[in-house]
Amino acid sequence: MIVLAVVLSFGLLVIAAVHALWGAKVWWPIADETALARTVVGQTGIEKMPPGLSCFFVAGALGVGALAPWAALDFFPLPGPDVVFGRCLTAAFAAVFLLRGLAGYLGPFSRHFSEEPFRSLDRRFYSPLCLAFGAGFTAVFLGVSS
Repeated sequence: MIVLAVVLSFGLLVIAAVHALWGAKVWWPIADETALARTVVGQTGIEKMPPGLSCFFVAGALGVGALAPWAALDFFPLPGPDVVFGRCLTAAFAAVFLLRGLAGYLGPFSRHFSEEPFRSLDRRFYSPLCLAFGAGFTAVFLGVSS
């Protein structure tokens, strides 16, 4: 379970760091804002990246997600009933990632986020990655709940 927690945390922290860069208006890995927005957001007709505050919010949420497996495994103290809170947090992140991963293959999501190259990248990489994170969080949740 420790190895899985490390993998989940490392992956989410890397993605959080990239979102923080975007929040600071550092367009990476594509220097052109419009091209980057069409690659990583994909909303139909998008020409600009989301506001910095939105990117920082996502970075913060991903940072909390990076801590969730450790909370579930009771590696650090939390307010209230520690392990229960950690399990709930882990279950919430499992649900969010599984739903986001599945959404990438459904019609309404595909119509709203139809810009290329996002659409192709989502089906090939983003949605499967979300499903993998969801499965990882589910495994941690089930591992600590048994």
